[in-house]
Amino acid sequence: MATVNLSDYKPLQITDADDFTIGIVVSEWNDFVTFNLRDGAEEVLKKEGVKPKNIK
Repeated sequence: MATVNLSDYKPLQITDADDFTIGIVVSEWNDFVTFNLRDGAEEVLKKEGVKPKNIK
C-alpha cells in the first residue's frame, strides 16, 4: 500500500495542464477499489486544469 509521502502533493506545482492528454489504466480486479482510485485521479486532473476530453 502506498502510504509514504502522501502529504507531499502540492497542487500548484502542476502548471498549465490545459494541453495535456493523460491515459489512466485501471484493473477490473477488485473494481470497487480500482474504480474509486480512477475516479479520484480524474477528479484531481480536472481540478488541475486537464480537460475531461483529454483524459482517456
